[in-house]
Amino acid sequence: MKFLIFFLLSLPLIAVPSQHYYDLLNQNPKCFGILGNHEREEIEIVTSPNEIAEIEEIAQLRLMNLGHPPSEAHAWSRVGIVAEDQYLYWIRDAVIFPSGAQGTYDRILWKSGLDGAPGIAILPYLPDRKIVVNVNYRHATRSWEIELPRGARHEGETLRAAAARELKEETGYQLDETLLLGTLAVDSGILTSLVPVFACKAYSPEKNNPDFSEAISKNLILSLSELEEALLQGFWNTTIGDKTIRANVRDPFLAYGLLHMKLRHWQE
Repeated sequence: MKFLIFFLLSLPLIAVPSQHYYDLLNQNPKCFGILGNHEREEIEIVTSPNEIAEIEEIAQLRLMNLGHPPSEAHAWSRVGIVAEDQYLYWIRDAVIFPSGAQGTYDRILWKSGLDGAPGIAILPYLPDRKIVVNVNYRHATRSWEIELPRGARHEGETLRAAAARELKEETGYQLDETLLLGTLAVDSGILTSLVPVFACKAYSPEKNNPDFSEAISKNLILSLSELEEALLQGFWNTTIGDKTIRANVRDPFLAYGLLHMKLRHWQE
């Protein structure tokens, strides 16, 4: 116990979050959302430096009680910008839960979402209502996926311009008559992003030109019934070169877009 007390006293005081963290909160209220009120059954974000320090200490002790070493508990309870790169902020907030308990909660923020939607997804359809999809190898899942075209929005770019650019890059098609179907919260447990999903008429296909970091092998043109079957079974067999592969069909943007088009626009 004496060693533990000595170790804790030797740690630096739990730091006040950097000014950069407060600047992000204050300058981007739409992106970061409301602070909330735990008395209204919401998760409330705490911004007072003194309260944050108290919550950091509570979170640190909670982690130590779970068996984590003091050094890890100290690092994992630090509030503010945990890490960032050219694409993302990893944010840790001090919060009060609806139960009244205090702790920390992490969020991931796309930097492209600071001035609007971070990206877009497009459901491109042809005059016969067949739909153009990507056969895409995804690094995160380490597998082939059948997905709608989608991507990040450039700084200052309008949603329609982003949709036109991504569709052209990934499929070679031009777009016409864009229709906003709604927005999708991809993972509301950790990501702040709300991504708009568009439908558009696609025409004049040319050769696609995906970004150097993308692995889009080809595009498929499938009917609504084929895509519904693929979603139900979770895969679609297709060819890559001379090999037949089983590509996963589990794209939430695809499911969302198809449901909206079927229920709202393709009822006849």
